[in-house]
Amino acid sequence: MIQLNLKLGETLAERTTQLAKRLGMKRTAYIRQALDEFNEKNAKILLAEQFHQASAKCREESLKVCQEFERIDNLKE
Repeated sequence: MIQLNLKLGETLAERTTQLAKRLGMKRTAYIRQALDEFNEKNAKILLAEQFHQASAKCREESLKVCQEFERIDNLKE
């Protein structure tokens, strides 16, 4: 396991310690879990952005295809 050193403001450090105690956790375990949850949240946000960008690209291509079919249909009339 990699060891990290963090500098926290006094208020954040105290709050973290108090909450970890109330949950019956060690402070390091509490911080580790917080980081894990934060990473998961941000990974989901970034994935949603990727899906949105891919959707926009597909939408443009779909519109082009629809327009081509409309032209073909208009030629038949």
